[in-house]
Order: sequence, then structure tokens, then C-alpha cells
Amino acid sequence: METLFIYLLKSSALIAVFYLAYHFLVRKETFFNSNRWFLLSGLFTSILLPLFVIKKVILVERPKISPEELEFYSHQSVAKLKDVPVVEAFDWMQLFWVSYIVIACVLVFKIILNFTSLYRMLYQQQIIKKEQFKLVNLNENIAPFSFFNYIVYNSDLYSDEELQSILLHEKIHSKEKHSLDILIAKLFCIVFWFNPFVWLYKKAITQNLEYIADQKAIEQLEDKKSYQRALLKVVSNQNCLSITNNFYQSLIKKRIVMLNKNQSHKRNLFKYAFIIPALIGFVLLFQVKVIAQQKEETTYTKMQSHKEVRVVITKNSTDAEMKNDASVLKKDHGITLKCSKVKRNNDGEITGIKVEFKDKDGNKGVSQVDGKEPIKPIHFYKNDSGIGFGKQKEVRIFSRNGNGRNEDTPLAMIMDDSLGVVGNFNFDFDMDVEAPKPPEAPEAPFPKHIWNDADVQTRVVVKKDGKKSLVILNGKIVEGDQSILSKKELDELLDASSNDNSYTITDAKVVVNGKDLMVNAKKQMQLMKFDKVKMKAEIARARSEMNDHKPEMEAARIEMDKAREELIKAKAEMNAARAEYIKAKEEVKSEKK
Repeated sequence: METLFIYLLKSSALIAVFYLAYHFLVRKETFFNSNRWFLLSGLFTSILLPLFVIKKVILVERPKISPEELEFYSHQSVAKLKDVPVVEAFDWMQLFWVSYIVIACVLVFKIILNFTSLYRMLYQQQIIKKEQFKLVNLNENIAPFSFFNYIVYNSDLYSDEELQSILLHEKIHSKEKHSLDILIAKLFCIVFWFNPFVWLYKKAITQNLEYIADQKAIEQLEDKKSYQRALLKVVSNQNCLSITNNFYQSLIKKRIVMLNKNQSHKRNLFKYAFIIPALIGFVLLFQVKVIAQQKEETTYTKMQSHKEVRVVITKNSTDAEMKNDASVLKKDHGITLKCSKVKRNNDGEITGIKVEFKDKDGNKGVSQVDGKEPIKPIHFYKNDSGIGFGKQKEVRIFSRNGNGRNEDTPLAMIMDDSLGVVGNFNFDFDMDVEAPKPPEAPEAPFPKHIWNDADVQTRVVVKKDGKKSLVILNGKIVEGDQSILSKKELDELLDASSNDNSYTITDAKVVVNGKDLMVNAKKQMQLMKFDKVKMKAEIARARSEMNDHKPEMEAARIEMDKAREELIKAKAEMNAARAEYIKAKEEVKSEKK
């Protein structure tokens, strides 16, 4: 209902604009036919233009709110609402619609009474058909009028010369379908009865139709004075129906003035163009809808903290998503990513695909899968350390203590991207060692590698006290004595062996693909406390930043709610416009019939 109310207000404003333009610009001009079409076009523009909407889409970032925070805010909102007392306010909108419908029904009933009176007046009367006109001569004191092809008059009240002028006037009304203009104006008065300008608009249409009939009748008569005398003679005969074109109108003086006025110069036609800026201003002020839309998320991810870009192709990836990911990589990073030989099963899942890449530095690689089962996710990424196919995993590597005890001692937390690239080692030993001021720990230089998922095997080797090494390949023990490890240690290593690299583990060092990447263990142990303090500070800083961003997250949530409401309103307006269009189309078809 609110949407319909706003629509009526906008249409009423446009009716006022067109009426004021007619009144102040062209009312006194003798372009009567042009004025007729200007007034009619103003009515139809006033109901159609508010349906025309220019949509302006603004892309907004998705609020970075975790599910836990959303749940917290929702519980808070519910709790606040419970404390708010419910006050039932008077519904003014409902009062308006009740009044609107009642008065509109009264006006419709009045028009029905007019049609009934016209029917009774013409019922069983003698009708004389002359050309396309139907002449009805009544023995009643009534002003001459016409309604479409019917022309009603009383011949006893006028001389032959006066009657000729009257009939000529009414024939022009009938021939040019002026009754249709009157009915259209009546309908607008029913719909926009609350707008005073619509009543002035109806009066202007009726008056202009009389100007048209007067002007064209004078062109066919030789004696203008006799026609003007006929106008004055019918002043006393005021009985008429509001839905008809009456020979007499109350503004008889203005009609006579217009009959004797010189024709307006054609250069004055430019005045009609002054309405165009007003319509453009109306559209820009009221018909531009701003729609907030979240940026589309794809499988393409840019991790700023690690200076890494990543694309993930899953069994459910669509061709459009893969094409979009490739386009972003090409545009932002100069990487050509090509997906070909895509095969899908009956469920639309990818069972076969060939993925190739090539960057501007000449690095290139390929990963291809072809089978009957849906593919596992294919990860492509590029960062400062390398480029290729793979995904990040966290692997815990253990070694036995030199004293022979069975406790587990984690040597390192290794972030492995399955490309032969290993991140920094962060030790977490629980030892009471006083930490000196730490120097900047240099990162181990890692070469760039381009790997194919199909070429990688996982190999873990554990050595202790000269005993036979325990070798685990792809999660299975292939040789060695597993008694050197406890069951818990063995389970940990079997889980770790799912990693896409080979590790050799000793008491003193970690060897990755045959290269020693460990720094001095004692030095790392001395840095342990500093790392722990640094980590606590980072956690505190992160919590502080989260608290600082809570107002922004709340504002973002409110903006999302507003955007959602705008979308719902736009949909309702579109449905209303569609209904109005169908209704108008049916009316035009019925009128043509």
C-alpha cells in the first residue's frame, strides 16, 4: 500500500506540473489542437512516468562478520526488543485508504447516474440518422449537447440560422471524438480526486474542446456574428449532463474573445518544449533507485597477508566461474589459466579436466584428471615463494628425545603448500629459558618450484640411536622397526604422511627433499619465550581491532537490511507496473473494438 501511495503522489505532482505549464505558457495561444494533445499526453505521462525507474547499482563489500558475531548481535537485538514496550499507534494510512475508496466509489456512482439519465432521455425517442450522426430533437428545455454520435437539441427554441450554427458546432465535437476526452478526464478525477489540480485540468480540457469546435465552426460559416448570437441565446438553457459536450459553457465570454483573437505566431510553439526539463528533473530526483549489491565472490582469493593469490576448482565449478577466475588472474596478475577437456557426469559434476597455467616470467605447468569419479579440488596459487598446483596443510613433525623417553616433542609447525615450499619454523617448547632480545630471524630462502599433483609422493623417515630407520610412504609403513615409536607417535606420523612432500626426521635436523632447512635448534629455543610473548600481543591486538570494528559491522548490517528492503520495494513496484501495463493494454484493445 505504501508503494501505491507514493505512486499516486508522484502522478499527482506530474499532473500539477502539466497543468501549470499549460496555464502559464500556452493557455492564451490559439494552438487549440496542439493544446488538446498536450493536455492528454500530460495525463498519460503522469501515470506512466512514475513507473519508469533508472537503477543505479553500487557494489559494496560483504561485511566481514563472523557467524558467532552475527548470532551475538541477533540475540542482543531480540533482548532489546523484549524490553521495548509495545505502543499501538493510530493507523493514518488505513484511514486515508478507506476515505480514498469511499469517495472514489461515490464519484463512480455519480457517473453511472449520468449514464442512466442519458439513457432515459434517449429511450424511445425519434432518432434521425444523417451521415454518421444521430440527431435527437427533444421537446424539453435543455441546452444542445453531443455524446459521441448522438446530437441532442430542441429545434423549437432556435431559428433555422441559429440551429444550423448549433448543429455544426456539435457535429465537430462528435466527429473528433471529444466525448472520449471528457470521459478520460472524468476517470482521472475519480482516481486523483484528492488532487485539486486534476479538477482544474478537467476544466481546461473541456474549455479547450469548446475552443476547437468554435474555431472550426467559424471557418465554415460566413456570418461570425450570428454564431456568437447563438452562443449568447443558449445561455439561459443550462440543463445538461456532465459527461456530454455542451454547446453552452460558463466561460462564454472567453469563448467569444478567442473567436475574435488573431492567430498565434508559429514561433510560440517552442513553449511546449519547456515541459521537457521539468520531466528530466523529476526523473533524476525521484526515479533513480540506488541498489546496494554485494560484490560477487568467486573461487578466486587474494590473501594480502601472505601476498598470495589462489584459485580452487571443485567438482561443482561452473564454466562461467572458471572463465571469470581466469579473467581475473589475467587482468590482475598476468597469469594465463586455461581449463580444457572438461567432462561432467549426469549430476553436472566434473570428472575430467585439464588445467594449464603460464605466467609472464615463463613459468608454466599442467594438472590433468580424467576418470569416472568427481574430481578432488584442484588448487592453483602464486605467492612470493612459488607458483603451481597445491594446497596448504599443517603438519606436526615429532622426534624422540635424546634421553630415550617416550614423550612427544613437537619440533616444528610447518605450513606446507604441497609445492616444495616450506614456511617459517615457529617452535613452541615449554622450557624455562630466559629470552634475550631477539634479532631479526632471517627467513630461509626457498626456491620456486612448479609441481604437478600427480608427480608427488609423501615419504617420512624416522631415525633413532642407530636403529633401523622407520620409513613411511604415502601413509603406509614400508620398512623399519615401528617399535621405536609409541602408538600415539606412529598415528601422528601416519597422519602427517598425507602431506605432498618427503621428510627425513632425526633428533637434530629436519631434511626436506634432501636439503637441510633447520637453523640452530638452541638458538630457536632461546627465541621461544619471545615468540610466545609476541603471539600474545598479536592476539590482544586482534581482539582490540575486532572491538574497534564492531560499530562498522553493525552499520554494514543495517545497510544490508536497507538494501534488502529496497529490493523488495523495487520488486513490488515492478509487479504493480506490470499490472498497470496489462490493464492499459486491455483497455486500449476494448476501445479499439
